[in-house]
Amino acid sequence: MKVCPKCQAQNDDQAAFCEQCGYHFTEEEAVEPATQGERLQTETKPEPTAAVASRRTTEKTGNKVPWLVGGIIVLLGVVLGLSLYLFLGNSKPAPTATSSTQMESTAKSQNSTAESSTKEDDLAKYDDIITEAKKLTIAGKYKESELQLAAIPVSALAQDKYSTIRSAIEDLNAKNAAGMNQQAAKDTQGNAGGDSTFVGDFAKWANTYTFYYSQEDQIQSTLTISANGGVTQNNYDGTQYFGKAVITSADGEYLSYETNELYPGEMPATKMIEPNVTITIDWDNGGGSQVYYGYLSYSSRLALTDGREKGAGVNEVWISY
Repeated sequence: MKVCPKCQAQNDDQAAFCEQCGYHFTEEEAVEPATQGERLQTETKPEPTAAVASRRTTEKTGNKVPWLVGGIIVLLGVVLGLSLYLFLGNSKPAPTATSSTQMESTAKSQNSTAESSTKEDDLAKYDDIITEAKKLTIAGKYKESELQLAAIPVSALAQDKYSTIRSAIEDLNAKNAAGMNQQAAKDTQGNAGGDSTFVGDFAKWANTYTFYYSQEDQIQSTLTISANGGVTQNNYDGTQYFGKAVITSADGEYLSYETNELYPGEMPATKMIEPNVTITIDWDNGGGSQVYYGYLSYSSRLALTDGREKGAGVNEVWISY
């Protein structure tokens, strides 16, 4: 039997139209529909186990997808950040030639500052010495002034940075020498029967000399010879030697230094000289006697040498300012 879907009337299986309402049956409706029981069974029939598992997996996976995607993004961010940190840390540029130069420049600047500070300290100390020496020169205490000046090392005066100190010392030495010569002349004139040995052509040798080049253990500073023959030697350790000088003519050849520089920083070359005079000093208090040979150097200064060897140089050479 064919049931009309419109009026539910039963019709013959071969009917093309519903006998009750005239409904036109289609080809699909030509087959008798399943019974109500069969329809219910078909509708409530359980899905296959594999299908159910697949659906549940899909549901679970679908619920987890947002969280999984978020976790992956966070993980990628952490990995990327760590990689950048390690890359930037390892790619830190090594010190370049420029940075090395800057370090050297800084060290030099610090050394320069320290040297500048030392120079200022020395200048202040030497200025004080010169100030005291000037006071003594003005007071007519020429020997005492020379003793003050002897405290300034000749090696320091060889440096260009002490040029002002050097000039001041040379000026005071000249004034002290002139003053001592005047005093010696007065003493000679006032001493009945006394006779100056440094007169005439020998007068110029009554002068103040500075020790030319110091070797090990040598403390000599200045040597002053007065017109009446009085001699005073000042030393860097503050000691003084006194004696009496006699001057005579000389000949022969004797060892000395080249004296082109007034304050040599290194040992000068040696040479042989022909002296103009011989100056013999008898030192007080049993100091014995000492002979110097005087000559005019190529630098137009008066020079004295004892002509004796010391090491690779000369034992004593003195030169005037």
